[in-house]
Amino acid sequence: MKKRPFILISSIILLCTISILSGCKKEEDVKEFDTQSSEDNSLAEATFNDVMEIANQAIENQSLGLSSYRLKDQENSLLSNCATVTVTPDSIGPGGNIEVNFGTTPCRCTDYRYRKGIVNVNYTGTYRDSSAIITASLSDYYVGLDSSKLFQVMGTKTVTNKGHNSAGNLWYTIDVNGQIRNSAGATMTWNSQRQREWIAGESTTGLSNFGDDIYSITGSANGSTFEGKTFTASITQALIVQVGCRWIQAGKFDLTPTGLATRSFDYGSGACDNDATLTVNGATFNIELR
Repeated sequence: MKKRPFILISSIILLCTISILSGCKKEEDVKEFDTQSSEDNSLAEATFNDVMEIANQAIENQSLGLSSYRLKDQENSLLSNCATVTVTPDSIGPGGNIEVNFGTTPCRCTDYRYRKGIVNVNYTGTYRDSSAIITASLSDYYVGLDSSKLFQVMGTKTVTNKGHNSAGNLWYTIDVNGQIRNSAGATMTWNSQRQREWIAGESTTGLSNFGDDIYSITGSANGSTFEGKTFTASITQALIVQVGCRWIQAGKFDLTPTGLATRSFDYGSGACDNDATLTVNGATFNIELR
């Protein structure tokens, strides 16, 4: 009879232990299938591609010979009438500095994204010039599809033109040291080293023809998510980016959050949409790109 309390207490402890272990297992499963790292990496990839496209379009227009101007809205131009562009040429060379100012209130651009703030561009030549170096830095710059939930983009992106490769295409090295803050105040970091090949559209010039430019991107990245989780990423199938599309259209990358299994991210086969898939431990999830 005296042993029953001990048996009862032992049973309770066992049940509690099983419950705790079961809870831990469920929490581990949730973490294992978490998609946040992959989504945040994709957001950073697209956002900094966008920043450099603004820089490229501004440099392309410096040939207008104007020190300050606004453009009328036109298809494929991210500058539009939202931005005031101020050009300060280098007195001893082909380069200079350009300020692209979207103002202090969100303005809806031709790609349906709202922007405000400044993109500063330093360039030693145009995007097409071999050995040219273009650096974009940001000042109170915000962008997003919802004017009340804009992302603040910070940091720098540097592109170096390496000339034509054996396939006859211009190619570039790209370095990004960046941060993105969401509307809730959380900040993610993103650092990348990429190679970009211009695979279509080089022969056409002018703002009206930016939409046919297509690039193939390879390389790696690392950073931390809005939740503070670190990760590394490596492109396994070249990412395909067309200037006329808001999202990356094709390609794959593997992303490994610290302490978790590798995720395989697939942008699809080339359609201009915000659909992608993510596979981890044999399970595949549909992802909607931001």
